[in-house]
Amino acid sequence: MLTFLFVDEDPRSLAALRRLVRDLPGGKRFARCVEEALALVKEEAPSVVVTGDLLPDGDGLGLLEQVRASHPRTACALHAVMPPLARDITWMDRAAPPSEVHALLWMLGIGAASTGSPR
Repeated sequence: MLTFLFVDEDPRSLAALRRLVRDLPGGKRFARCVEEALALVKEEAPSVVVTGDLLPDGDGLGLLEQVRASHPRTACALHAVMPPLARDITWMDRAAPPSEVHALLWMLGIGAASTGSPR
């Protein structure tokens, strides 16, 4: 089954993402730090992980690298002001309009479902 994991230290950002992705197919999980996110990944490998760049116990890019190391087919996106240097990480501009973010998440989910990403 398609699953999304969203990680951000700001509860308002997570609430906005929760509202934005209501209609996307699959399950949605939310975490506020690296430790919580990795615990959720261990419980169930997500198809798509989207994280902010600054987390209270690490950085988003580091989290995505850890997820990718154990689940190489998971689609990873950094929701940040600047694009990541890693070429295989999708960038979601924090300043993008919600419709653009939604469209990108839709495409990541469709891509993950078609490539047989975990669960």
